[in-house]
Amino acid sequence: MNKISNMPRKLGEYINSELHDAQLYKALSRSAPNDRDKEILEEFSDDCSDNAQEFTKLYKLMTGTAFVPAPTHLSENGSYRNILRSRIREEIRLSKKYRREYLSCGDRLPLKRAFFNAYHNALEHAVGIIELCS
Repeated sequence: MNKISNMPRKLGEYINSELHDAQLYKALSRSAPNDRDKEILEEFSDDCSDNAQEFTKLYKLMTGTAFVPAPTHLSENGSYRNILRSRIREEIRLSKKYRREYLSCGDRLPLKRAFFNAYHNALEHAVGIIELCS
């Protein structure tokens, strides 16, 4: 299967992942120890929602159908700080994945833009979480 025909499936995975992360950051913001942390985590949640929305638009353009996301179930266990620490690794992993997608898009500008934004957001989240944990 070539990369283009495989892209709608990948976009579906990315949409579900970003929606999960948006809910996770929203939940973490509710248990944040101060207003600064709360605001940062709410921004992360908004970034993930924006990524999901952009991927959803691309999915519809590619397939002609609306994407129906899977139900999101938060299952992260641990303290606020431990969950944040695990998110550093996850955001770095996501940034690498989105960077690979960005580099493999060729001249398909809407895809390139969406993957660049998601890549950038993931890196910002990783750095932001490191600051929150210090």
